[in-house]
Amino acid sequence: MMNKLMLSCKAATELMEKKYRGELTFKEKMQLSFHTAMCGACRRYEEQSRFIERLFRSKQEGPAENAAKEEGAKELEEKILQRLNAQRE
Repeated sequence: MMNKLMLSCKAATELMEKKYRGELTFKEKMQLSFHTAMCGACRRYEEQSRFIERLFRSKQEGPAENAAKEEGAKELEEKILQRLNAQRE
């Protein structure tokens, strides 16, 4: 059972990208959730990937939507940088 839930980091990152397209099966969601609970590197990758995805989507929207979301993106960026710096120490 555990072997079926345990993913490699490469497989986990592929599922993260698939997740943004809304294509994960229940089994894949469980596998990804289990892996990210155990793997700090993949948790960080997922946070960074989510941040990039939000930036990409905000650039596709108009200026009014971008202005409102830009402040939230800055806060998210600061949060990610704080976590990365804390982990380096």
